[in-house]
Amino acid sequence: MRRQPTTQTDVARALNALRRMVRGLRSAAEKVERDLRISAAQLFVLGELSQVPDQSVKDLAAVTMTTHSTVSQVVAQLISKRLVIRSADEFDGRRSVLRVSRKGTDLLRKAPRAIQEDLLDGFATLRLAERRELANGLERWLAASGLSGVPATMMFDKPVISGVKARSSKRKS
Repeated sequence: MRRQPTTQTDVARALNALRRMVRGLRSAAEKVERDLRISAAQLFVLGELSQVPDQSVKDLAAVTMTTHSTVSQVVAQLISKRLVIRSADEFDGRRSVLRVSRKGTDLLRKAPRAIQEDLLDGFATLRLAERRELANGLERWLAASGLSGVPATMMFDKPVISGVKARSSKRKS
């Protein structure tokens, strides 16, 4: 099926915007990993935790807009690197809270701002209607492309992928 010239222009604009976003994310993630030896996801969680200490994994999942299991994996990695400390909440001993360690604080002093923060701040500059239409449009695009079932994990976290069906290789003619 032949596309109309205006459709091609819209497709090119959308793909180029997506390419720039992916390239910017990849570049920032590679720099963080090279310079700090942590992932971009770990930097984002560490930064969020430094702003509001004594959060639970559930709290961090809400703040980072990801799932509990994804944040739990990232936090476990930060704890193993001794960048975050887990302890019992002083008011409710059944609840665990997280705090950036001295080593984590030292790392944050030399760290760049997390790229996710720039994306969130940029998104916030859009009018409410623009934000809603962008989110709706992206979701419709993913569904139409057969990607709506791909799990939405934290950006540049390296989760263990299980049970994800391979995309169909059949092309539409």
